[in-house]
Order: sequence, then structure tokens, then C-alpha cells
Amino acid sequence: MDKALMLPEILACIGNMLDNNNIISCMQVCKAWRTEFEPRLWRSFTLKQLEPDYVGLRPDLALLKKNAHHIRSLVIKQMDSALQDFFMRCKQLEEVRFDAQEVDDGDGVAQMWDRFSDMIDNHSRLRKIVIDPVPWPMTNKVLETMERCPKLIVLESKETELDVVKSQLYLRLCSKNLRRLSTWADDYDHPEFPEHLIFQEMRYLDICHATGISMDKQLTWLSRCPNLVSFRWEAWADQVDVAKLCTILSGGTCPDLTALHLIVTLADDEIAQILEAAPRIEKLSLPRTGFGALSMDALRRHFPTLRDINLQFCSKVTSPMVQEILRSCANLQSISAESLARSDIIQHPWACRNLQMFDVGIDFVDETDGYDPPKSHFREVYQRLSLLTELNYLSICSENQADTDSRDPIEVSLEAGLDELATLKKLTFFSCKTLLNNSHPSEGFKVVEWMVEHWKRLETFEASKSIAVMGAIGDDGNTIEPYAMDLLRDNGIRFSEFFSSGRGLDYDNDDDYDEDEWTDQEDYEDDGYDMDDFETYEHYGPIDFSSDDEYADQYARYMVQQYSGLE
Repeated sequence: MDKALMLPEILACIGNMLDNNNIISCMQVCKAWRTEFEPRLWRSFTLKQLEPDYVGLRPDLALLKKNAHHIRSLVIKQMDSALQDFFMRCKQLEEVRFDAQEVDDGDGVAQMWDRFSDMIDNHSRLRKIVIDPVPWPMTNKVLETMERCPKLIVLESKETELDVVKSQLYLRLCSKNLRRLSTWADDYDHPEFPEHLIFQEMRYLDICHATGISMDKQLTWLSRCPNLVSFRWEAWADQVDVAKLCTILSGGTCPDLTALHLIVTLADDEIAQILEAAPRIEKLSLPRTGFGALSMDALRRHFPTLRDINLQFCSKVTSPMVQEILRSCANLQSISAESLARSDIIQHPWACRNLQMFDVGIDFVDETDGYDPPKSHFREVYQRLSLLTELNYLSICSENQADTDSRDPIEVSLEAGLDELATLKKLTFFSCKTLLNNSHPSEGFKVVEWMVEHWKRLETFEASKSIAVMGAIGDDGNTIEPYAMDLLRDNGIRFSEFFSSGRGLDYDNDDDYDEDEWTDQEDYEDDGYDMDDFETYEHYGPIDFSSDDEYADQYARYMVQQYSGLE
């Protein structure tokens, strides 16, 4: 074997590009390769509740203990005494997600939380803790233990019940060294914010659908974060104290706050006030708000610094507004909006040549009555998109276009100009939603075949389920195998079936926000492993046996069989 392929630096580069299946294959090459690649197979692990359906899908306890020291990220769905020694052996643990839904026979809730507390207390390297919705209230001991974690900088809690005492313990914990907090639908008991309670280290704060804490208190929380960079606020409340929010933004309370994600009820004039009060905006999310002409006027002064903007489901946002943002914001990296007309696109070139995410429905609704666009008009749009060579996420159909026939969307076919997008070498996600529904099966198959050939980095293709029956055409005129779905799967491309959510981007998905908004890169080193990749919980094999994907169980069994056969 070439000596270069034995160098740790070379093997590390190879390992960064491999999935679990390929890692297992590499482990069988030689002892040196097994030594290098084995830790990668175990660095993230989901411990699922052992049920009859999952027999054979989890390595035995001896194998778990043997490899526990490789685990950096652990998802716990079962917390019993038999696993306590395994938990304590995870000495390199940096992330833990608690998602236990059952208490073992003979075990009480208090004992389960005590074991979780003991595990936290035993891992001084912990930097991120996630408490998923569980059926039982958290104990005071858990909060007190988390407060003692010397390196804890990221905390997420969901649907957690916090009584008066726990509410104050939770806030005290957050005021220590936390840099990133996400509180999602947590139930507080009217917490107080004494003058001395300052969240000095907090950089990224998400308050989403919190109950038991007034909107005014939530803004008080914001005002106590002097070094905040990003604020995400989501609530069902009809009334927002815009004046207080503007005072916080303009008064120098949070001078570094440049990212606002406001999923609350806001009128056009209120948004304009907020944008006028903010000294500098780099990232802005205002889905389902009243963003309109007044907001657009206030936004223009932020054009030089604007990087990300989300205006999905904003009925007052027009195509000329979207076009103006694209042609005026040179630093723009991400845009999401409802629609952009071809007639506006061709007016002026776009300034944002470094755009990485384009999620805007392309339509032709403002053309003359009875307009039947020629293929050349579709190609003009594709040619404009082809200039965005840094794109890794492309969606050209909005949910409104997918759900109604009132709009005339762009045609997705090679004849219409899709082949112009061969320049998008970095594309990892492509969505056309329902636009292939009316295509002949053979035409849809040609589109998929072309994508596989030209977008080598493509990881996910989102479309309607009609793609499943698309395939090549035989001599008899009937569809034959391989089908489009087979072609995608054989090339490692995940098919994501489009379902209308009615709310645009999935705000439960961390990938909708920049990874830098979760952790500070300089303070979250991980010895070469990409612990900022929040998709690690979705992998197969020992990494995660909880996936509902139809191939997950088959893959897991294959992994266990292959791994157990290694010598």
C-alpha cells in the first residue's frame, strides 16, 4: 500500500468524506486503518429503548463499553442501572441529548433523573445538553448539576415544566457560562429577573412559545444579554411591546445584536420601527408578518450588511421587492421569499454572486393575458440562476405555487433550460416540490438522470411522490426500471417527499440557521471532529437506530453483522 495512505493526516481527510458503510469497509483493509477509522464509527451514538422490534439492532453491552471512550455525542432514549457503567466510560463526551420516554420496571422517576445527574457530574468536557420533551418534570438536582458543568455553553430544553423554584434555578444556570440557549415551549412559573441577574456570556438566545412568562418579561430577558448576537423570538401573542423592543435595540443595551428572527405578529409599520431602531442587521427572519412598503423603506439602509433574509408567507412582499434585494445586497448569502417574476428578474443583474441559499418561487403571473411562455423565457431565468455558482441550496417553487393553480411556475425540464444549471457544482439540496407532477414519466426521469450526472455533491432532492413512478421508456412505450427513486438511492441521494406545512422553512430544523449561531467556533474546538454538524443525530448504524427511514433497520443489521465479524 502507498505509504501516503498510512499517514494520519491523509486518513483523516478520507474519513471526513465517508459514511458509516464506507467506514466499515475501510476498517477491514488493515489494522492501521481500523485504528484510524473505528473512532469515527462511534463518535455519535443513539442509545434506543430496547424493544422486540430492535433486537439485533444494538451492539451488546460489552461492545458498548469497549468503545465508549470514542463517543463524543450521545442521545439517551433509555436510562437504566445496567447502562450506568457504560455512561461513565464515555470520557470524551461533549454533547448529550436526553429523550427517555419510559421508566424501567422497579425504577422511579427520581432515580432516573439522579442517574442522569450523576452522568453529567462525571463528564467535565460536556459543552452541549439537550432536554427533549419527557413525560416527567425535571428535578432540582439536574438543574443544579448542569450549573456546575465547567464547559457547558449550549443548552436546549423543550416542553420542560418549571415550577417557581425550578424557574429561578433555570435562569441562574443560564446566567453562568451559557453562550447559546434555546427554550422551546417550556412552562415557567412567573420567574423574576432581579437586577443582579445578567446573562453576560449569552450570544444566541431563542425564546419560542414559552408559557408562564409574559412577553414583557421575555423582553426583559433580552435586555439582560449585553453581548447578544442573535435573538429568535416566536410566540402566538397578538400584542408585542414594539416600543420596548425598539428601546433595547437603539439604546445600546445589545450593541452586537445583528440577527433578528421574529416569528411573532407584527404589522408593516411596527417592523419599520424595529428596522429603524436596529443599528445594524445582518440576518433577518420575518415569516408570516406584515412586511410591506414601510418595512422595505426601513430595510434599505441595511442593504450593505444584509446576509440572510426570510420573508416567506408575507402577503405584502412583492416581486419587485425581492428583485431589489437581490440586485442591491452584495453580501447576501441566503434569501427565502414567496415569488419572483421573470419580468423582474431580467430587468437588472443580481449583485449577490456569493449567494448560497435561494428559496424563492419563480413565476410568470405578471405577463400579458393568455401568455404562454416560450422555452426561451424559462431558459433566461435558468441562465440567471446559473451565475450563482456558490449555491448549495436551491428551491424554485414556493409552497403557495405547489398548493394552487393560480400561479404559473417555471418549467422543470432540460428543454426549458435546466441544463444551464450545470455550473452549480456545490449544490447539495434541490427542490422543485410539485413542478414535476405534470411531466411525462420519461421526462421526469431525464431530469433526475441529469441531476445525478451533473450535481455530484447533491445530497437531497425534494419533490412530490410522483417521482417514484418516473423511469426510462422501453421499446413498447411503457415505463421500465430503473426508476428515478432507484437512481437517486443508488447514488446516495436522499429523496425528500414534499408535504405542504403552511409555514415555510422548518424552524425546528437547526440547518435553517447558520452553524455559527449555535456555537462559537473558537471556543468549541473538538480535536478535528465536526461537532457543529447537527445532522449527526440522523445517521444510521450505531450512530442512530431511531430513524423511521425504511432502510434504517436493514442498514443497522448490516452494520452489526459486518462490525461483529471484524478481527
